[in-house]
Amino acid sequence: MDRVSLSTTQARILFWVVVILACTVIGLFSYNIYLKWKLKNVEVKIVEIKPVVLNVPEKVEMEEEEITEVPTSLIFEEERFDYEELMMKATDTVEKGQEVSVFVLSPDDSLRLIRASKLPYLITRVSTDTYSVALMGNFQPPSLVPQKTVYGVYVITSLSKTHADEIAFDLRLLKLPSYVLIFEREGTTYYSVVVGALPTYNMAKDYFDRMDWELIMKKLDLRSPGFAGRVTP
Repeated sequence: MDRVSLSTTQARILFWVVVILACTVIGLFSYNIYLKWKLKNVEVKIVEIKPVVLNVPEKVEMEEEEITEVPTSLIFEEERFDYEELMMKATDTVEKGQEVSVFVLSPDDSLRLIRASKLPYLITRVSTDTYSVALMGNFQPPSLVPQKTVYGVYVITSLSKTHADEIAFDLRLLKLPSYVLIFEREGTTYYSVVVGALPTYNMAKDYFDRMDWELIMKKLDLRSPGFAGRVTP
């Protein structure tokens, strides 16, 4: 059998490979011994972590809010019928030809009608428990049929609106439901002071007869009483 011979270079390479492998094995063996020695010197402590205990009361008491009761009378108070107040808050001017809706009602129904319609109005006392309400516009509540004409008592007619407004205001201070009717004739604008807004001529004539003309003429410096007539349309 032929022997394998190595050259000098190959022999050197083989020598160093063997040396490196031997050093590696010795190094690994030494490191293994070192790790075992370290593990023996390590003290392992197991620490017990106690759970956190929350002190929750068995019964939670809620603080009650103090509730202040408001008397019902302060929350809502029904409006009461006040003829003089309604008369003073009524419209103070009416234009000739104005569409109207006129009703004769009890005091409470008169107030309800005025508030429900939200329209300008005129109110006139017919008797102790009956009032004529003239709404400026078309308004027809259920079960009521409006009259469409207004009659009143003419007191004076002027070419000055300021003068007419002053007289109408003075008559309201005398508790008479007055207003100014504005109309034109042959290109001229007139301002008539009228008292009352009633659905028929006869009611207006009756109102005229009950007015204290002696007092009115003295207060307003008039020469003669007025007359009942149609106002609008």
